Formats: sequence, structure tokens, C-alpha cells
Amino acid sequence: MQEKRFRQAEQALEKSGYTLADFLRDSSRYNSTLLMMGDEDVKKYRELYNYIDQEGLAKGEKGKKLEELSTLLFQKSVINLFDVYNNCRTSTNEIDLLIRWTETARLAGINGAFPCFGESFLCECKNYDGKVGVTYVGKFSSLMAVTSTDFGVMISWDGVTGRSSWNDSLGLIKKIALSEKRYIIVLDKVDLKKIYDRKESVFSLVYDKYTALKNEIDYSKYILKHEAENHMILNN
Repeated sequence: MQEKRFRQAEQALEKSGYTLADFLRDSSRYNSTLLMMGDEDVKKYRELYNYIDQEGLAKGEKGKKLEELSTLLFQKSVINLFDVYNNCRTSTNEIDLLIRWTETARLAGINGAFPCFGESFLCECKNYDGKVGVTYVGKFSSLMAVTSTDFGVMISWDGVTGRSSWNDSLGLIKKIALSEKRYIIVLDKVDLKKIYDRKESVFSLVYDKYTALKNEIDYSKYILKHEAENHMILNN
């Protein structure tokens, strides 16, 4: 019965001309429950979130649990989508999480649903008391450059500094995206709580934040044709 239902769904998808990559991309865009963790995994996720959120937790312990939560987030939202490597070392740095598409995902063309991720991306977990400042954002951008990575996720419990458009960490993230074409997405405890409550998936959050960042730095819509252009061309 289960295989029959699967084949019917597969045939319906094929007849509609809807690819698997299209389906997953739109599932992210419209925040489908298909991209949310199952009951057992979300239970573990909630336990980790509640543990991190308690008062008086040592900084090292909080950082360790935040990394566990982040690993769970990418490994279990959709099974067999990502390979997650913890504490990878380069010649000069250590990366909290290096995340790559699985061979199965690549062969199925699923990586085409989320081109912003590239072939792989970095995830850094910051458990500072307070918001992450510009210095660390700059270091993360430098690490992305060294590893030839154009996309990164920073999971910071209290977020990053900056309130207005181009100030502090938020402003630096926009400048990096504009000048270097490297995109840093920040997830904080409010975002993580949305996943906890099953109001969002990590994919819908990342999709919305990436789209917002791209739109905010897209200045092409302001480059309008000047009235004098045709006159100048004719005179040349």
C-alpha cells in the first residue's frame, strides 16, 4: 500500500512537469511541514533548546549543546540530505560545522532546489553573552574566503549587533554580500524557537533571510535611464 501511494505521487509529480527540485524549493518557500523534523527528532531538539535556554549554564557547555542542536537541525530536518562534519580543521582554523550535500541528494538533483547553499557551506555556533559583534563577523567572512565558500550560517543565541540599515554586524553582513558576493545568514534563539514550535523549518527561515538579504543589497532597480542619455549618444 505504501509503495503504491508513493508511485501514485511520483506519477502525479511527473505528469505536472514539476521536478523534485522545484517541489522542495517551493516547499521551503511556502513553509511546508514536509521539511520539518519528525516527532522524535523535534523532541530531542526541544530538549537541547530548553537546556541551552536555562540560567547559569557554563559557556563551554552552552556552546557544546548549541553545536549539537545545530547538527541535529541540518542532519534531521530531511534525512539523507546533508552530510555534517563537526570541528573540521584547516591549516589555520577550525570550522564548527562543514555541511555538504549527500551523494544521494546530488544524484537526485535536490541540490538544485537550494542553489544558495552551493556544493557545501559553513555553520558557526556562537554562544556569547550578548550579540556577536563586527570582529567575529569579519573573521567568519575571512574563513569563508579561505575555504572558497560563498554561503554561511551563523547560529548565535542572541543574534548579532546592529539596529539600522548599515550599522555594526548587520551592516557588515550587507557590505560583504554586496562587495564579496558571500552571504551570511544569522539564526538566533527567536528563529530557533520557531523551529521548536514547528512554525518554520530551517529551510524556510534560510530562504526568507537569504531572499531578504539579496533584495536589500540589490541596487539595480534604482539605476534608471537618464533623460540626457539619448541626446549624448546622438551627439557622439
